[in-house]
Amino acid sequence: MFRKLLALMLLVSLNACYVPDTLKGFDSETWKADRFGCESKRKNLVQDFDKIRKELYGKKEFIVRNVLGKPDHEELLERSTRIYYYYFEPGAQCDDRSKMSEANRAEVRINSLGKVSEVTYKRPL
Repeated sequence: MFRKLLALMLLVSLNACYVPDTLKGFDSETWKADRFGCESKRKNLVQDFDKIRKELYGKKEFIVRNVLGKPDHEELLERSTRIYYYYFEPGAQCDDRSKMSEANRAEVRINSLGKVSEVTYKRPL
């Protein structure tokens, strides 16, 4: 019993850090460090983000969080569908992080199965 529990914990911990090879070229650390896009570091990563955007389709939610970090805003829709918002540039969200801004952002839709079904932009740069 103990071995099974240990093996399960090991498997879960390995999956928690998993990032597919196709997404490893993306500068995740710089992206995650620029919460709400207020330091304009994400603005320099827009082209890199666009390259991995299509690779995100069908990926599990935990992979999105491993690559892009905690979303700047999250919207819960019907049937457990969610939208994660990640800002590319500074805007009103830098003054009041509790409110949505009209600043350019990526919108990552997570379906009820916990997989990415759509990745769009508010206003492409």
